[in-house]
Amino acid sequence: MKILPGVLIGCLALVVEAGAEVGPVAVRMPAVTAWVGQRVPLSVELRASGSFAGTATFELPSLPGTLLIKIGTPVVGSQEIDGESWLVQTHEFALFSQRPGLLEVPPFTVRFAHHDGFTGPVREVQAQAPGVQVEIRQPPGSERTGYLLTTDSFAVTEIWEPQPGPVQVGTMFKRTIVQRASNLSGMALEPAPAIAAEGLRVYPGEAETKDTTERGAFIGERRETLTYLVTQPGTRTLPALTYTWWNPKTEQLQVKPLAAVTFEAAPAATAADAATAAPLRSRWPWLLLAVFVGIIGVWQRRRVMRWQRRCLEILHPPDRAAARQLLAACRRHDAAAAETAWFAWLTTREATFQPGPELQAATRELHRQLYGPSPAVQRQVWRGDALGRALEKFLAARNDRSTNKTARVLPVLNP
Repeated sequence: MKILPGVLIGCLALVVEAGAEVGPVAVRMPAVTAWVGQRVPLSVELRASGSFAGTATFELPSLPGTLLIKIGTPVVGSQEIDGESWLVQTHEFALFSQRPGLLEVPPFTVRFAHHDGFTGPVREVQAQAPGVQVEIRQPPGSERTGYLLTTDSFAVTEIWEPQPGPVQVGTMFKRTIVQRASNLSGMALEPAPAIAAEGLRVYPGEAETKDTTERGAFIGERRETLTYLVTQPGTRTLPALTYTWWNPKTEQLQVKPLAAVTFEAAPAATAADAATAAPLRSRWPWLLLAVFVGIIGVWQRRRVMRWQRRCLEILHPPDRAAARQLLAACRRHDAAAAETAWFAWLTTREATFQPGPELQAATRELHRQLYGPSPAVQRQVWRGDALGRALEKFLAARNDRSTNKTARVLPVLNP
């Protein structure tokens, strides 16, 4: 097959038949030379002597660096071919390639069914859609760009919840990135890179894509949410994200950056700080103790302070408070509270601490519930029984004596 030069010559069409005679399948596509990342329209015509039955299936080939997808719904019409009348069902496809050069789409299998006439029995048809070729060109100056889109209209926006600013360790941010482009499918838009600086963890969500037609224009949209967890104090910077596309009308490369984001993370609140936020009825013994210490503090100030610190460590150590919070969250089957309490409890352990197999399995199930890519998994109710039992067994075996008494406890994570 000879490739015609030029770009998207709409008035010319390449029609490829399945055979020399009028066959059941034909492929139509513009005789084009397309740009990298540009939508190449392609249609498959199914022909029958009677009305169609059921849904046609296509075994589309897998092409390296290329996306071939079906779009829209089929259209049924009639054609006169060599003096005979045929019912024709037309299916639209879109091809996007990131590899320059001659692209060959090999023949692929098509299955459909139709009646003999309009009321006769149903006949199953299996045929080969013929292969086609298209020349993919690299836009000048884009050789080192990487992923490239070709569109005459592109927009990308982001939404932060909450807005970045001064935070504490344990704070969680959600970043939603939305891309919209004309004449492109949402599936062909670039995935948001899941990159994070040291001291940050990133959890990518499942992307949502949709294609719509607005005033005759084909619009593709991609929406995805990245979740960032601040794990260490200090200044943390996420690098800027740059989206590059080629405008075929102006034949120019255009760039849309998303600015870098800086977090100023303070250490997490201590157990004493958390106690000051408790209701008055739960802290009045400590207030009386503080008054008593204040009265005699002038006389035996240093000795009392040493005795007070020792009592606080014995009666209310951070590790036990965090363990109680985690067990309470497990009993309530509260996945978000359990995640917060789990990180708080981990900060009370030694730096070399490794959870046992049972604890690891239970926390993996918790993380899968919170950050798993499947919406069906996230709609399930998390049960905290397994994590609660694993923690109780661990505390009983270790007698909970190896904790780091000076460690800090994480605050409640942002939802």
